[in-house]
Formats: sequence, structure tokens, C-alpha cells
Amino acid sequence: MRGGEFFAAVKQFSERPPAPGSAWAQTAPEPNGAEWPEVVEPDGAAVLASVENFITRYVILPEAACLPIALWAAGTHLFESFDTFPYLCLLSPQKRCGKTRLQEVLELLCARPWRGTSPTEAALFRYIETRKPTLLLDEVESLGKKNRSERDEAVSAVLNCGYRRGATVPRCVGGGHEIQVFNVYCPKSFAAIGRLGDTLLDRSIVVRMQRKSADENAERFIFARAKSEAEPIRKAVESLAKRLAGDVSNLYAKLPDIGLPSDRDSELFAPLFALCGVLAPDRAGEFEGCARTLCVQKSSDDAEDTLPLKLIEGVCSEWPDGQDAWLSRGILPALKSIEDAPWQAEIELTPRKLARMLRPFDIFVRDVRTPEGKGKGYVLSEFRRAASRYIPQRAKKSEASGTICMDID
Repeated sequence: MRGGEFFAAVKQFSERPPAPGSAWAQTAPEPNGAEWPEVVEPDGAAVLASVENFITRYVILPEAACLPIALWAAGTHLFESFDTFPYLCLLSPQKRCGKTRLQEVLELLCARPWRGTSPTEAALFRYIETRKPTLLLDEVESLGKKNRSERDEAVSAVLNCGYRRGATVPRCVGGGHEIQVFNVYCPKSFAAIGRLGDTLLDRSIVVRMQRKSADENAERFIFARAKSEAEPIRKAVESLAKRLAGDVSNLYAKLPDIGLPSDRDSELFAPLFALCGVLAPDRAGEFEGCARTLCVQKSSDDAEDTLPLKLIEGVCSEWPDGQDAWLSRGILPALKSIEDAPWQAEIELTPRKLARMLRPFDIFVRDVRTPEGKGKGYVLSEFRRAASRYIPQRAKKSEASGTICMDID
């Protein structure tokens, strides 16, 4: 975000007098069951800090994910104030990385939670329509498979559109097969090993979780005890949501261009920026840094997981200095010489296969003239344009040579 604009937008909230319940900030839930003081108006920054502290007591998270997840949990209590509400996607390379534990913790903090696995399409759209829940779906790896079942395709279709307010799906109901429109907008969190489908990831704040190391510790999670400790925090968040919904909506409507790597990133993080600006304006800069870190990591993962984009990156890195065009017969040997490139094991590169994979990115084989002669090849400008569109934060023009160098942040 253009920092000055955002901080100016939230300045009005940081200058408000302390809420009558600000003394609440001095007391946090203790494992020994210490009593909480009676307050009428809990302080926003203190409540947000308590949400964050409660989560990190039981789950080891990447540093950049702690504040965004706390804001996401708080945001489930007023998600209908926003045009969109981001999905939360928890991924890990292997099991036992804390995904399910985080879902269990979020269940104690979010609005109207439902935590489970493998809902059918019919159960999904009916439950969302009637309950407006926070869905916490675990073990959804099947939604990321290339050859998904018909059932997973149907579930994915409902989930893909449900991050935007007003999103509906029409379905036939009853013996008369009458058409009924079901609202499918609600907060959703997914946990999976590996990755999900690109469309779900595109609508998600992605958190990549790892197993805790030997020097990292988390408290033992006992559901009954954790539930009693979380209850005053959840009630405080619910109270804040009712009291400050107008302030959050007003700031959300006035947010300047957030300036994250993509328009979709800005759209997803905007509700959380508005929440942070109202609840804890002094932490706006911290949250901006967290958002940027998660966005860059997500962009990097997208590039790494897409073979055609890796090919574009490989061609850019090998492009001859000072040339505007390159013959296909020179590109293929250059690509094959890159050690550990993913195409070495996955495909046998031929001119036809290369052309087919590059065509969707508006990179076309054509007659070109180069220092090596004339023939079929490619032009630099098309690779430059594709890299700038699909490999954000990585494609930069070299002023010296006019070629593209891939700068990995």
C-alpha cells in the first residue's frame, strides 16, 4: 500500500479516546483460569492481541501469518460488511504440521463455526444458506487433484464463487424440481497437504505451515479447557463486531489503492486492512508488512508450481544479450542445459511441445532473423510481457542488455 494514504485513512481511529473497557487490555486469559474483569466496551487492540496470543499458544505459525490469521478470525463476525472475504488456505508438505490444530483453535474464535471434512455439494450450499457459518474444512486434498471426481467438481464449483458477497448457485429442489437460488457467501478455511486447485488458491490467503522444530514449543491442547478460555475472547470479538461494524464499513469503503502485487491480492486483504485500521491502527504498518510477505510467497509458489511459467523463466534467464529474437533451435538446447529444471524429468521438450505450452501466454513461434540466421523462433517482447504479467516480483528488465533477468526476492 502507499503507506501515507493508508495511515492517513486510519488516523481518525488512532486518535479516538480509549474505550471505557480499555482496562480489559491489562488482563489476558491465563491457563490457570484467572477471572476476567467485567467490561462493557473491550478495547479493540487488546482484544485483537488476545486473539493472536490465544492462537499462538497452541500453534506454531510463520511470523508473517500470526496477525493476518487473528484478523481473519475476528473478521468472520462481520464478513457481510465486505464485498469479498478471503478464504484461508493452510498448506503443508507433510502431516503433523499443525493445520488441524489451527482449525480447532479457530473453531473456538470464529462466528458460527462448522469444522469437518468431505461435505457434499447439497449439504454445503444448504448449510451456508441457512446458517451463514464459518466453514473450517480439513483434508481437502482431493479438491486439488487434476482428475477430480464428479463430486469434488461439484463442491469446487460452489466454493469457487463463495468468497464474494451475493454469490449464489441455482439448484433444483423438491419433487417438482423447482429452481431455488442458494447464497454461498461465507468465510471458509481449508487445510490440505500439498496444494489446492488454482482457483481456490487464487481466492485465498495462503499460509504454508511446517512441523515445529526441537526448540519450538506449543501448549498441549485440551478442548474443554481451551474452549472455556476462548469463550470470553470470542464474546469480546463479537461485541466489538457489533459496536464497530459501522466504522469498519466506512474505512473499507474509503481505503486507497492497497498496492499489493496483484488486484486480487488487494481485494482479498482489503477487509483485513479495514479491520486492522479500526481495531489496532497502531499496527497498520506491521500488518502491511505481513500482507506483502504472504503475497510474495504465494506468487513465488504459483510460479514454481506451473511448468509453462518455469519454461518462460528459463528462457528469460538464458536469453542472449542484445538480441530481440532467438531461434527455436537455440532455445531448446539452452533449456535442456539448465540443471534440475522440472521439465528435465517431466517432459521431453520438442519445438512443438514448447510452442503449445507457450501459446496460452500469447508467446508465438514465428519467422525471425537473428545473428545466427533466419528461421522459426521467438521474440523477446512477448516473453517480457508474459513474465511481467504472470511472474510478479520476479521479472525485471536489465538496463544494460535489454533482456529479462529473474530477480527472486
